Amino acid sequence: MGGLFWNKIFAAILVTGLAIFVIKEVSHSLIHSTQPEKPGYAIEVAKTQENTAPAEEVKQASLEELLANANVEAGARVAKKCVACHTFEKDGGRRLGPNLWDIVGNKTAHVESFGYSAALKNAGLTWSFENLDAFFTKPQEFMPGTIMGFAGIKKPKDRANLIAWLRTHSDNPVALPTIADNAAEEAAQIIEKTSEAVADAIDSAEVPSQ
Repeated sequence: MGGLFWNKIFAAILVTGLAIFVIKEVSHSLIHSTQPEKPGYAIEVAKTQENTAPAEEVKQASLEELLANANVEAGARVAKKCVACHTFEKDGGRRLGPNLWDIVGNKTAHVESFGYSAALKNAGLTWSFENLDAFFTKPQEFMPGTIMGFAGIKKPKDRANLIAWLRTHSDNPVALPTIADNAAEEAAQIIEKTSEAVADAIDSAEVPSQ
């Protein structure tokens, strides 16, 4: 083997090395790899516009409005919660609680033969629509000391339906309050308070000297 043979071998190795170097540099230029500042991928989440406007206050229907639109049949279904302790028919007997015939508009301890709690006996109230609604909401809160263990009726509509149904259990049902009457009463109270404020202002004003 002469020198020419070894020159060819050396040239082949040199060309191969040069080819590998060129391929490496070209690959780096085509595929540019950089280390991200933060590992992983950031997922863009669309931001929803925050509702900064104050929520509108939902006006609750008054008891008068609820009674005006009450469903007596629905009230009968609510009354099923009460049948374990009360009767409702005229001259009905007592159970754990008194008979509730003619309860609406009557005095708080209306059945003479029933042993009411001292709280009810001494209440000195009548079962008006407002008092019944408050009592049915939370009996213990409205009448502390009552022996009635009922937890109460949460929904105002259910209470109004029950009261409307109880109202029918009477020989002379109490008239339902009207929304117009309620508005007139509120207007009269506003006028009265305004008149008192004006009178107080006049009384407190200094009278200039002559």
